[in-house]
Amino acid sequence: MIYDVLEVFRKEYEAKGDKLILDNYQLKDGLYIIIDENQNYEFFIYKFEKGIENKELSLKDLNGNRRKDKYYDLAQKDYYSGYLNSNKSFYDKKIHNVNYLSFFVKVESFVSKDSKKLLDLNSIKTQFEAFVDYAKFTKKEEKKILKNYKETFQDEERKNKILQNYQFVAGNIHKFVDIAVENSVTNYIKIFFEVPIEEYQKESEIYYAIKIFNDITYSVNIGDDVYGLSDSNLGMGGNINSTKNKKPFLQHKTKKLVLPFMVLKDDALMIKRFFDWIKFQQYKNKYPNGAQFFINRDYKEKDLITDFDYLPIIIDKFDDSIYYKNHLKVVENKTIIDDDTIDSLTQLEAVVDEIFYNHQLKSNYYGDVYNKLDKSFANLIYITRNAMINYFKKYDDRAFYQVIEKNGTDFVLEHLRHNRELMAKKSLNLKLSLQHHKIKNKLHGEKIMDIKAMQTKMINKLESSDYSSLEAQEFFYLCGQVVKYLLSQSEAHEKMADMLEPFLRANSSKKLKHDIEYTFFKYKHKISLNYLKFNNAMSLIMAYEDDKKLSKYMDDFLVGVLSQNLFFIKQKEK
Repeated sequence: MIYDVLEVFRKEYEAKGDKLILDNYQLKDGLYIIIDENQNYEFFIYKFEKGIENKELSLKDLNGNRRKDKYYDLAQKDYYSGYLNSNKSFYDKKIHNVNYLSFFVKVESFVSKDSKKLLDLNSIKTQFEAFVDYAKFTKKEEKKILKNYKETFQDEERKNKILQNYQFVAGNIHKFVDIAVENSVTNYIKIFFEVPIEEYQKESEIYYAIKIFNDITYSVNIGDDVYGLSDSNLGMGGNINSTKNKKPFLQHKTKKLVLPFMVLKDDALMIKRFFDWIKFQQYKNKYPNGAQFFINRDYKEKDLITDFDYLPIIIDKFDDSIYYKNHLKVVENKTIIDDDTIDSLTQLEAVVDEIFYNHQLKSNYYGDVYNKLDKSFANLIYITRNAMINYFKKYDDRAFYQVIEKNGTDFVLEHLRHNRELMAKKSLNLKLSLQHHKIKNKLHGEKIMDIKAMQTKMINKLESSDYSSLEAQEFFYLCGQVVKYLLSQSEAHEKMADMLEPFLRANSSKKLKHDIEYTFFKYKHKISLNYLKFNNAMSLIMAYEDDKKLSKYMDDFLVGVLSQNLFFIKQKEK
């Protein structure tokens, strides 16, 4: 996966360099201090303002003036000074910078009432001393790499700068903490010494040389090349060889080399840059690296890829539009809803999200489903969302139509059970329309009811007192019609969903007949003894002898419940 993505990213990076990353770089909230060559300093406060589209405008000086002009300079220095992660800190984990040209620490490291969170001031001295020659790194692989920087470490001018910078930080840090507290800064204090940006880059290269791999112990030399385990997006819980490794199953235990894969050192750096870049891309953009790659990232850790796929085809407009028909003659706002066409995948996604999922699909594609949703509905999202992702994001419709067949009715039932009858009708319309489209395009699928023909046939049968036995589909449709008519006689304040539930739970035609008979005796005083059409319907239902499962004919029953009711048609005509 990583090499597929890297090939595209590398071309962009070679054209733009680190500017590709820095143009979208997001500073963290905190107090920023720039120290010039005369040790004069300038303060800036960054606090991200959600209401402002341009993040650079969130940078201000202590007087509250917006300082957009300093944002890119700070972003550069910040980018080349931060550690890869807390497990890759240079010395003390409470100090977050990795070169002597900067100093990063959290305010709580000086003001916390928890002694464990306080920074030992001796750590500042130790860290700056370690920058002189990196002598703290004693593994043979580290020593071998550090030999390449021997001249840098012997540079006397560099040593003097390290000493000067340490003395400045140690002598002023408490003053800076006070300024942070006075200005309600609770996150970072970041100090930068003003030197050409090339010096920042040069110092960061030394750190990356020994920290870019997950565990340098596993790096190997093959000819002039160095290979190791990439530390980016691996998810191995830190050092692969650690006794605290949280995911040892990612190791290849049966092989001499336990690493799942190895990369060149230069590729490891490029992978690191890729994840630095993707971290600051808009989360909603699932194709940041080009339309041929689908990439989903963790919502909180935006440089963590949770789903990836290569897309051999891209679907925009449909060659054959989906005819979204109002099969049930649904009325909304006193008007029959017009038939429509769905012409693109984006449009279909929006319709499915609105109608089936009640606007809860797009926000729950990944991770835990919103915990305030009904448990049964949340479970339905978990069961079906992968098929939706595969179609709407990866253009693979195979699982989509399987879900429509297997779970389409479940969406109708969910709406009914939550008294969303209009949405239930729309959902059944959508399922039937998708089934028609599937059959029309020879994608197989079950034969579905011609509702208008069924309605006409039943009216003729009931009005002519035709007592010939019903087919199973006719029986369940008529049951749905009768149930809806009977329940409409209720004057109680009981919700339709509660009254309908016993019928939905009937596991057989026999049980359904029993429940209809019981409900009939409950409301028979409201139905005319001479209502021939209804009497004929009850007779046909009670005479039905086949033992069929309602689950197999649930759509037919629901069409009966939700479509135009036969027993009201005559009344309207009168």
